[in-house]
Amino acid sequence: MALSWQSPVYLERPRLLDQLPEEPGFAVVLEAPAGFGKSVLAGQLSARLGLRTLWASALLGEPRALLARALGFPEEAPWGPVLEALAAEPTLVVLEDLKGEEELSPLLRALPALVVLASRNPLPYPELPKLLAEGRLVRLGAGELAFTLEEAQALFGGRPGAEEAHRATGGWPLPLFLSALTGEPPEPGALVRGLRESLSPEEFQEGLLLAALSHLPLELATPATEGLFAKGLLRRLPEGFRLHDLLKEMALRSLREEVQGAVKGAEGRLPPPLLAQAYFQSGLHGDLLGLMEKPLQMNLPAETLVAWREVLERGGPRARLRLGEALLQCGKREGEAFLKPLAEAEDPRIALLACGHLAYYLAEIMLERRLPEARGYLERGLALLDRVDPELAGRFLNDVARVPFEEGKPEEALALLEEALKRLPQDSPFRLAPLVNLAFLRFELHGDLLGRIQITEESLPLYLRHMPWNLPGHLRVLGRLYLLLGKRAEAERYLEEAARTEGSPLAALEAAMLLAHLRGDEGALSELVARAELWESPYLVGRGRALLALLRKDPSLLEGQEGFLPALARAELTGDPTLLPPYPEGREERLYWHALRYRLLREEGDLEALLGLTQVGAGVLPGLVPLDLLPKKRPELARPYPLLEVLRSGWKEAIALRLEEIPPLKVSVLGRFQVEGPLGPVALSGKLREVFALFLLGLSREEVAFHLWPDASEEGALNNLSVWLSRLRKALEPWGVPTYLGEEGLLRVESDLKALEKALEGGDAQRALELYREPLLPGVDHPLLDRKREEVYHRVRRFFLKVGEPPYLERLLELDPLDEEALLLWAEGCLKRGQRGRVLRALEAYRRRLWEELGERPSPEVEALFRHLNR
Repeated sequence: MALSWQSPVYLERPRLLDQLPEEPGFAVVLEAPAGFGKSVLAGQLSARLGLRTLWASALLGEPRALLARALGFPEEAPWGPVLEALAAEPTLVVLEDLKGEEELSPLLRALPALVVLASRNPLPYPELPKLLAEGRLVRLGAGELAFTLEEAQALFGGRPGAEEAHRATGGWPLPLFLSALTGEPPEPGALVRGLRESLSPEEFQEGLLLAALSHLPLELATPATEGLFAKGLLRRLPEGFRLHDLLKEMALRSLREEVQGAVKGAEGRLPPPLLAQAYFQSGLHGDLLGLMEKPLQMNLPAETLVAWREVLERGGPRARLRLGEALLQCGKREGEAFLKPLAEAEDPRIALLACGHLAYYLAEIMLERRLPEARGYLERGLALLDRVDPELAGRFLNDVARVPFEEGKPEEALALLEEALKRLPQDSPFRLAPLVNLAFLRFELHGDLLGRIQITEESLPLYLRHMPWNLPGHLRVLGRLYLLLGKRAEAERYLEEAARTEGSPLAALEAAMLLAHLRGDEGALSELVARAELWESPYLVGRGRALLALLRKDPSLLEGQEGFLPALARAELTGDPTLLPPYPEGREERLYWHALRYRLLREEGDLEALLGLTQVGAGVLPGLVPLDLLPKKRPELARPYPLLEVLRSGWKEAIALRLEEIPPLKVSVLGRFQVEGPLGPVALSGKLREVFALFLLGLSREEVAFHLWPDASEEGALNNLSVWLSRLRKALEPWGVPTYLGEEGLLRVESDLKALEKALEGGDAQRALELYREPLLPGVDHPLLDRKREEVYHRVRRFFLKVGEPPYLERLLELDPLDEEALLLWAEGCLKRGQRGRVLRALEAYRRRLWEELGERPSPEVEALFRHLNR
């Protein structure tokens, strides 16, 4: 019970205390850095047990001598009399600040007391593995000792800031407590000193290095990294290990020179992108510029390079080249000012890279494409190809293929991509880009939509590893392609990932716009349009305003906006097909053009055009044409639409074609009565629930009729049942096509009752524990069901008693607190773990409840155990 929010001493932590033994003959090891509440937990254990407690710190002397003095012996007394005195009375011994050098073997072999060992480092005592194997040792590390979010909230006593403080400290008790007490971050000096004392020199150096990194990839971890993680000072994320924000801030503020030394020491270990990040974060800007001049692939997000602008613009040609491309990727035209002089550089490699970047971005629609200028840089770069290595030449050819494509010359673009693949070495990661671009061209030329999706999806991990700056654009493309197929969940997933991925801010912004439109979020979309205006990108502004106009159904937002999507939106909002934009060249835009024309005019020629524009045929209809606009004579066209949408439509012919796709009925009858169909919960009450419950037990139609109307004739009972089955069918199959009710009763049903019976038959104890709840079939009253309830309960009880482990026995005691057999088995297990006090408290509660509820005394076995424990 928490007596005060002001101190963790008073925040009792039953989550930990209930794991600890409570009597002599057992040991506890608490292993964590300073400030993890080891002493506090030991104090709470002492308060709970009320035993004689002897407390000693190894910093003050040898534990044996300190214990001897506490027991009234001379400090030089040997272990023999000390152990004998400890055994004379139930005692808790707490030994703190252990280094592992102390002579504790006699104490750990005899264990005359309940012994708690607290240390900041792993303890090497040879007796500990043996005690662990015997079940007489409990070990808690930093991960267990760290506060959970719920404990942090209790520590703050309802005051604001608990969640933020828990996130910043990672549950580290000391700074969390100080934050709760003062409302301010903890004083760093004391924490740093504590960490120096708690960590090995290698671990401390690793922590300093991690202070300069956003994360350390898992494959670069060392034993020191793992040691920091084991002590609870690192978070393990999918991308790697990350130092807690509080520690990072402390190190960079108080130990910057030491952080710089750790970074310099890791130069041969970190790959260039991570090393560049560490140089910048630690203030080693000269080293950063030196690294950026090396002909290395850096794979840094454009946003990161732009954030380093003040440093990079002081660098040499490669640093300015990287900065110029990053600025253009971020939609900042001033990137041209860095690249144009470099396109004239004497070094052909620098010049070719600059020409490739300029050609690509000047052909980019988001930056007001200037195709004649882009063509000029393409031609200039072609003249340099034979003066550079094949990989650089292949990269250039892939980039500039965009120019002829935007000029309406797909065959020339195809030739450039094929030439790029010829020049790029077979093991080059840069082959990925022309392969993806060829898939795009095959889609444009032949309508291979699924092939484009497949290759783009397969390329994502490689883009992440080798060319992360291209990742947002490809994620956005996948979102758009899945929208064409009407697969909203996949589209949302890719668009959401694109919107939060660094590397191409304009692609991320467009993805965020599409996502906001898809979710109908006018407020978010308005803010995104305002951001597009700040980027000064007419393309994005036009698309954003078109999407917003469609959401608000307000064509006035389109005034002054040019481009395909604004024109399409104008035609849709006015219902005027004459306002459709000119027939587009791009295949994706042609799909949207024909779809809108069909929605406006219902001409089957547009429908046939949609079916022929891609190799998936009707697969594009769900994303383009509402189901209710399809010709009723062609139910096969509804096959690609989401099943639930078809079911809700009531289009029986289309539903009948997809009957096998309808999922089973999901039924819960353990602890609750719930029937879930594909369209959501099915409300059953009264007689309907009774009919359904008897069918669920596997009774035949005749048996159900007899048990519900035993006094009626067979014919009358069956007639009555037919009326109720008709009502049940309407509830279970509102789409009007027989699905779950057949001549023999229920079909295609998944129930938790069947799952429980399967778990019991297969001996799956954990599954049975998860499933079993009472009552069975609540709200239904029938003698057959009463017998079923008894049968299931006794099967579960026999099974859990046979398993005999604490969670299963505790579940039985929750169901029946007076189940003496379960109580005795549970007590036996607790006593093996040294939890005598817990058992005694449970027996006292059992005896009291048995008398209060039944007026009975416990069995001789319970009384004997109770008297034994009291002695």
